[in-house]
Amino acid sequence: MRLEQKRWLMLAATMIANICIGSGYAWSVFQDPLISLYNWSPVQTSLAFTLIMGISALPMVVVGKIQDYVQPRYIIFTGGLIFGLGTFATGYIASLHQLYLLYGVVAGLGMGIVYSGGLSNMIRFFPDRKGLCSGLLAAGMGSGALVIAPLAAVLIDSLGVLTTFKVLGILFTIIICGLSFLIETAPLNFKPAMWEPTNDNTKTSPVDKDWKEMLGSPSFYFIAAMFILGTIAGLMVIGHASSILQELVGLTAKKSAVLVGVLSLANTTGRVFWGWLSDRLGCFPTCIFLYIIVSVSMFGLIALPRNQIFVAAMMVVGLCYGGFMSMIASLTAEVYGTKNLPVNFGIMFLAFGVAAFIGPRLAAIIKVANQGDYSQAFMVAGILSIVGIAFTIITMYINKRETLQHHLSEN
Repeated sequence: MRLEQKRWLMLAATMIANICIGSGYAWSVFQDPLISLYNWSPVQTSLAFTLIMGISALPMVVVGKIQDYVQPRYIIFTGGLIFGLGTFATGYIASLHQLYLLYGVVAGLGMGIVYSGGLSNMIRFFPDRKGLCSGLLAAGMGSGALVIAPLAAVLIDSLGVLTTFKVLGILFTIIICGLSFLIETAPLNFKPAMWEPTNDNTKTSPVDKDWKEMLGSPSFYFIAAMFILGTIAGLMVIGHASSILQELVGLTAKKSAVLVGVLSLANTTGRVFWGWLSDRLGCFPTCIFLYIIVSVSMFGLIALPRNQIFVAAMMVVGLCYGGFMSMIASLTAEVYGTKNLPVNFGIMFLAFGVAAFIGPRLAAIIKVANQGDYSQAFMVAGILSIVGIAFTIITMYINKRETLQHHLSEN
């Protein structure tokens, strides 16, 4: 099989591995059973989701550098072992600290290793479809809850929440580690047949920058802020989806689990659709559309009646959250080039880690302070999305100015 054809098989294998690590997005299905079992508070328990999402960003910088010396298949294999072990060991917890350590830290590290080990390598296989590739891989991770939430709900109902963690841990280890052997390393400057890169020496062509040059660029800090502002709303809704649906809409735990899966489908669809659209419109205009839709939806969650329309607004937030996640890699490549993407992406992904620490935690704190009311949390997220529009416009201007200055200095 030609490498150009095998790249699609490798993309599919990487997506399936990402579905496994995307089980973290099904956290809200586990949260209430753990609260009932140990009598923990929502604020205490939701910190596990905050940790697994935030910690997942930490190993990406190191993994990006390691890829210069270690094949991606071995990185994914190692991450799969760590993630599976963390999930399995969570089945033996007896305290919050054990939950934080095993699920939040250990599984979170494994999640980040698997995701970063596959993403930048596959984007190098798809120079012709960077946005679609990153969107599909992000979709794999985003669809984790679509697959895992209903499965976990059934297992929890029959086996209990702790045994469910053990079963899933074994399953994830087998799948991720097995698929890792299908992954090959992308050749340097890989180019598909019948495709030629645009020979654009104009003032708008991207400039390859290493991590030091990226950190020295003002655009980096604005782009990082864009992703923080763009993902907080989605993390609020996803991290508390089951509780929101049960407490505000009045659904049962099983019905809520199904809708958590639907929310994951929206998240997944958004990653593919917005990634595809960004290849045509550009990442910056696409981000502006996303911010507008998110802000309207978050304010809608405050004003809308607690019925199907309310649930639909939640799904729209999930759709747009997927869009922001799909563009972290492609926007980084668009602005700073693909040559140093593994390390640059790892650093940029830290912005998501910041949002992961802020979003779910902030929603939990506001909920407790307001006797179970999420309205103020929704309002904060809506305002932050409006601020994100301004940041995007400023970043577009800074990026054009930096690129122009670089090309003028070369001529």
